[in-house]
Amino acid sequence: MTTYIILIRKLKKYRHENKELIIVMLLFVLAFIVFNLIIMYTEKLDLLSSFYFSFVTATTVGYGDISPSTLLGKWVTVGFMLISIGTLGTAIGIVTTKTTDFFAKKRKGMLTVKNALDLVIIGYPNEAKVKKIVTEFRNDSRHSTATIALITDKLKERASWMVSEDVFFVKGLASKKEILEQANISSAKRVLVLAEDPFEEVSDEYSSSAVIMSERLNPEAYTVAEKVREDKYLFEVAECDLVVSVSRAGELVQEMQDPGAIELAETIFSNSSEGNQYNLTIHEELSWKEIVVSVLEAGGTAVGFRRPREESFCFTPGKNDTVPTGSIIKYFALKSIANTSFQLQNR
Repeated sequence: MTTYIILIRKLKKYRHENKELIIVMLLFVLAFIVFNLIIMYTEKLDLLSSFYFSFVTATTVGYGDISPSTLLGKWVTVGFMLISIGTLGTAIGIVTTKTTDFFAKKRKGMLTVKNALDLVIIGYPNEAKVKKIVTEFRNDSRHSTATIALITDKLKERASWMVSEDVFFVKGLASKKEILEQANISSAKRVLVLAEDPFEEVSDEYSSSAVIMSERLNPEAYTVAEKVREDKYLFEVAECDLVVSVSRAGELVQEMQDPGAIELAETIFSNSSEGNQYNLTIHEELSWKEIVVSVLEAGGTAVGFRRPREESFCFTPGKNDTVPTGSIIKYFALKSIANTSFQLQNR
């Protein structure tokens, strides 16, 4: 019953939005039927031949293989040609106008998003950061096909990179209910509110207003907001799930996908917290499993290593991977490890 009611509402909406097109097409169909009946009677044609003649006449193709021979048939054909040219031309014009308007509204962020969203980004501090967030979010295999929408009033129209990355664009202030509803915020699993200007404290007022409205429309979404001020009172009042200082794109994405990532990073890279990250250099070739066990017995947790003369660390080694002599081991511990069973040396 509910499905039937929804279908009726959609049909009524379609009829209201396409009233002119429906009238024109009904007129064409009526003329087509009447013309077929007259031609069948006057020219003694069968149904298929009459339909064929009506179609090529309406489309002004006119192959000439069938033509009216009676006076009435000729006059009726002339009349049908005028009606079909007028109605079909008008219909094509209406469809072209609607299509042009659709793409213009989509480009200007005026269309309503109907897709369920994995992530809504509010704010546009700069193109590089927002684009990086989208790329990083989809680099995770769990979210490779994520549906993402951006809400901002800073852009006049949808940026070219949004088109290529298939990111929905809604233009307007996210503190307005109608803008959030246009972005289909109620379907979003995650909401990320970026500080429009990382150097202006007034950005927090805009961001907190967006959070308040977003939480009201979709309290189930996991909402993360950047703050510029030292305090986060405005966001606490807005009941934001997590408030962070202005952060890098990668950190924000990690937090959206696996909550607690930013807190972990702040703990690791702060000398004020319990535990820290340290480096150790090994002086013999060992397997990663041997290193992990030895560091664990010494009170630490090995997380990765960097081979000699390489610039980056490997943070996803396998247990049987060989770690060559001179490699640097990255580990977490409450304090620096002085001695281990394989004589690691502090770097």
